[in-house]
Amino acid sequence: MAIYLIRHAESVGNVNGRTASHASIELTDLGHEQARKLLTQLPCASHVYISAFKRTKQAAQPLLDRDQLEPEIFAIEEFSYLSDSRCQNTTLEERKPWVNVYWKALDVDYIDENDAESFRSFYQRVQSFRQHLLEIQSNFIENNLMVFSHGQFLKLFQMLSEQDRVLSASLMSDFRYEMIHHPIQNTEFFILDLRS
Repeated sequence: MAIYLIRHAESVGNVNGRTASHASIELTDLGHEQARKLLTQLPCASHVYISAFKRTKQAAQPLLDRDQLEPEIFAIEEFSYLSDSRCQNTTLEERKPWVNVYWKALDVDYIDENDAESFRSFYQRVQSFRQHLLEIQSNFIENNLMVFSHGQFLKLFQMLSEQDRVLSASLMSDFRYEMIHHPIQNTEFFILDLRS
């Protein structure tokens, strides 16, 4: 059996919709349909992890209903490097100038405001979750764990799984390149196969 790492379905934030906060962004109508279609690709789960962000719960809901499960919340939420309060009631397009300034600096310790996260903290969250999965992997030899997370979290997880790298401006730059040129798509997933 395996651990499935899944990006949430299409959200209002993904289509340049105006959003109230990072955590409260909901799925679009298409996103709800994507979540339902995802069931045809996923086997039965014995356990489900979601982030505290609403869109992961919504994306997981059809599977939770099918397999009659309650999710467990983990710190696998999206990388919120811009201040949540500053981003309230803005669109993706309106945030682009702030995004460009942030990534141009490549400062792993920069914190936009008290309600934002540094790249260092994000890196540590991803590494901590990777360690957690290593510690529990024997529990999923005969069962499936579904992890519903976010594009940036899963991309860094994927990068660090392919090559363990130390925290640096170079890693931050490479991560940004991967996010622009090879993003994980809505409902895309990859599998940590534990049979070998």
